[in-house]
Amino acid sequence: MALVTCEDCGHEVSDRATACPKCGAPVAAAMNEPAPSKVSLDGENFVGTKALLKQLAVKAIHALNYKVDSADENTGLVSFSTGMTWGSWSGVSGSLVFEEVGKHTFSVSGAGKQNVRGGQVLAFNLFDEANGKVRNVQDEMRRLVCSSEQAGAT
Repeated sequence: MALVTCEDCGHEVSDRATACPKCGAPVAAAMNEPAPSKVSLDGENFVGTKALLKQLAVKAIHALNYKVDSADENTGLVSFSTGMTWGSWSGVSGSLVFEEVGKHTFSVSGAGKQNVRGGQVLAFNLFDEANGKVRNVQDEMRRLVCSSEQAGAT
């Protein structure tokens, strides 16, 4: 979220606001920029909408043969689980969070943990394996965006 200056009264207003809270004038920044129709990269950040990022994350999770547990574009949260891993026969659970850092620009972060289910008493996060699964999904998301950009360029 960024602050813009209201053209009518000079008050600072969120670029996501449709109208100035002080004078009610429409905010030009909110009206001028349409939402992106596809996801792109801006350095480490993704440019798109939460709905597009959710679709991209689900596609990346499926490409890695993991299972999508939930995907909520309103909260910007996607969770997944894997099959058996080195540290746990119950697999890994991971989640990705889309945090808006600018207009239609998102930072994707996440965390993972080893699962303990059934008769399993202990799970070891060997070599930070659980968070590695989350990084795999983030890398696959970047790979998918880059491959679609390459396909569009040819």
